Amino acid sequence: MSSLSALSRAMGAARLAVGASALLAPGRAARLVGFPNAHDNPTARVMGRFSGVRDLLLGALLVDASRSDAGSRARTISFNALVDVGDLATLAVHLVQRQGIARAALLSTLFALPGPAVWLATRARAPIW
Repeated sequence: MSSLSALSRAMGAARLAVGASALLAPGRAARLVGFPNAHDNPTARVMGRFSGVRDLLLGALLVDASRSDAGSRARTISFNALVDVGDLATLAVHLVQRQGIARAALLSTLFALPGPAVWLATRARAPIW
């Protein structure tokens, strides 16, 4: 197994962990990345749980793809890269608009920044796993 394959599997496990934490403890997960306590409300928790479900499903797809053909693995890795790029774009908007969540947006950006590069580097290699 190549180091990039191991890294992509680790990122899949991290996505599962992030998803589980956002689904099961959205308030705690939000505080961990620096969202202000004043922003912790039922609406934010529902949206955090939606994000958790998304991350759990993407992680589960990675686990499933690790047992599939190269095409399935490539598509799954591409989806993960696109999701991370979308997350980065969303975070950039909030950093620019200065809505009182700069610390959380910056920490989340630092966490998400290597994602697309690693996914795409892994995607470019054959076989992927």
